Amino acid sequence: MILIKRLIPESQKLADMCVRIGIGLAAGFLVQRVLFLIVRRLQVWIQRAGHGHERARQRARTIGQIFRNLVTVLVGGSVVVYALGVLGWDVRPLLAGAGILGVALGFGAQTLVRDVIAGVFIFAEDQFGVGDLIEVNGKAATVEALTVRCTTLRDFNGFVHYVPNGELKTVVNRSRGWNRLAVDVPLAADEDVDRALELCRGVAAAMNADPAWKARLLDDIQVWGVELMGGQELQLRMVVRAEPGSAAHDAARELRRRVQRSLVQAGLRTSVPREIGISAMDVARDVPPARAS
Repeated sequence: MILIKRLIPESQKLADMCVRIGIGLAAGFLVQRVLFLIVRRLQVWIQRAGHGHERARQRARTIGQIFRNLVTVLVGGSVVVYALGVLGWDVRPLLAGAGILGVALGFGAQTLVRDVIAGVFIFAEDQFGVGDLIEVNGKAATVEALTVRCTTLRDFNGFVHYVPNGELKTVVNRSRGWNRLAVDVPLAADEDVDRALELCRGVAAAMNADPAWKARLLDDIQVWGVELMGGQELQLRMVVRAEPGSAAHDAARELRRRVQRSLVQAGLRTSVPREIGISAMDVARDVPPARAS
């Protein structure tokens, strides 16, 4: 009888703890679902802002995964600490130890934390994405992969570079919006500049009206005039404004080809033959030694 009287309060206490832990789990689950719904709304907004492009979908997936993992860790940790407190554990030493461990990890993983934070901002601000041609530290490369910690680049030679996001201080994105390229046309200084400029304007007008290039050009090709004067050579500048990437470079190459052909047909020289002085020492160095008789 005494044993039963002792067990009843203990069973009531155990039932009370189970109820409280159950309420904590339910509350944690509800908070997690609500936060996941908010993250989902954020993903939808990012996709709509990007007009449903694959780049926007990729950015939405990455940002959503980051926030979902963060919510899971925070909510799950809070529920565990609450459950331990209900079971009678003194969680203050645990929290203090977690704080000390967090500080230690913070000092030991400063570089990792910096890279992850930088990666989050790269995704959130859409600074660049997979397939973009960017310039880092004066070198151009194409983005092959992008994570919250590291950016994978491939340069012109095919070499792959792995750059931590925290080290990307200044990035030039050559694939955003539009590109403007200057096409400099060399011309002999004694040729008729006005005639050459008129030919350049004719080439520009013909290319502007060409259906194959009109859709790729964002503006009419402009002829700015004489850009540089040297001793025996002038430079006439033409400007191409086109979609970023290969479109602008293809247009510039085609413009050079057409201008060069037009100048040749008109008999205008693009450069003047130069006389190069050769010293006697250079001649002696290049002449093979005489054979012994």
